[in-house]
Amino acid sequence: MQMKKYVFAVLTTLALPVFAIAADEAKGTLTLVRVIELAADNAPEVRLSTTRIAEGEARLAGAQIRTLENPKLDLATGPRNGTESSVDVEAGFEIPFELGSRRSKRIAVAQAGIQREKYATGDVRRQSVAAAVGAYYRVLQAEERLRLATDRKTMAEEFLRIAKERLLVGDAARFEVNLAQTEVSRAESDISAARGRIAQVRTTLAKTLGLSSGADIQIVGDLKERSLFDTIRSAQTARERDDLQAARAEVEASRAAISLAEAERLPDLAFRVSYKREGNDNIALGGITVSLPFLNPRPGPIQEARVQNQRAQIAAEVRQSAISAEIEGARNTYDAAVEAVRRVETDGLALQQENETLAGESYRAGKINLSTLLQVRRDALETRREYLERLLEAADAGVELASANGRWSTN
Repeated sequence: MQMKKYVFAVLTTLALPVFAIAADEAKGTLTLVRVIELAADNAPEVRLSTTRIAEGEARLAGAQIRTLENPKLDLATGPRNGTESSVDVEAGFEIPFELGSRRSKRIAVAQAGIQREKYATGDVRRQSVAAAVGAYYRVLQAEERLRLATDRKTMAEEFLRIAKERLLVGDAARFEVNLAQTEVSRAESDISAARGRIAQVRTTLAKTLGLSSGADIQIVGDLKERSLFDTIRSAQTARERDDLQAARAEVEASRAAISLAEAERLPDLAFRVSYKREGNDNIALGGITVSLPFLNPRPGPIQEARVQNQRAQIAAEVRQSAISAEIEGARNTYDAAVEAVRRVETDGLALQQENETLAGESYRAGKINLSTLLQVRRDALETRREYLERLLEAADAGVELASANGRWSTN
């Protein structure tokens, strides 16, 4: 049964590139749910981590052998020169045996190592999903900034048209047309920069998902959507994280290593059968071989295993305290980020939009000049940019909250 598990683990490892290719071909439209699924299964760090589980399965297969030492066969022959000449032959066969249940202790060490690697893989998956979701929200923000830059250009071109018309009838000076043309150029530059940011963050997203390209990815979602994070924020208890489980599994593995080190201090035992032919005499012997570890009782491995166990216990305690602090800090950060978004939405966006509309109407009616209009427009654009930054900060805080709690379920 254990050998079947080992073979399955190896086959699974070999099939991972196939799974990656399938994911690359089926990337298509990416929603938040799909990003989480892809990152959990296909992120490069996750794929690498799963191979360590297969390595553990291989070590377990080796630990199940009855003894680590192979039987020994000795053969020797040579001439006898004396009163009578003959050829002597000697053959010996030695079968080693282990004392102190070493086999079961090796199996315990290997099984504890596999469990540790499984939890470690789960923690790598948690971090990989967090990185992918963070990149997903950055793509959403970059696309929003591109729309903002496009709106800016549309409005600038409208103002340029009006400035030219007013110049023709003598209601505006030439410098107003120049100002309007400059605003169009700045808007076009903003569009180019926004497209560059989109390409950059798409590449980052593709890398976190293990995809070969981010150019054809279609992102679906809303930067303002935080229902997943709000659900996690309102949860009463946090899920026990895999990194804590891995730390505890390391404690168990170090305890098993202590038991194995103690068992390995026992003498080595082997049964021996030999045959000799000396002249015309046939001699058969049987016996045992026992090592005498008096000069070298091997205390070092036991002391080392005990120190490793102490370090593992300290690491588990430190990890548990760190997780509690991370969760508390993530909740406070998320609450503050959401409040910052609410402030801009309530007190900033509506007023700036109203001012922008009123200023545009006043400019079209000739009540204000273009310089005043552009100043109002810049203030409005800056407010919208700040709003997008606050939204991204809230999303980042939500990602940290979900990662700290070890929860990525969208159900």
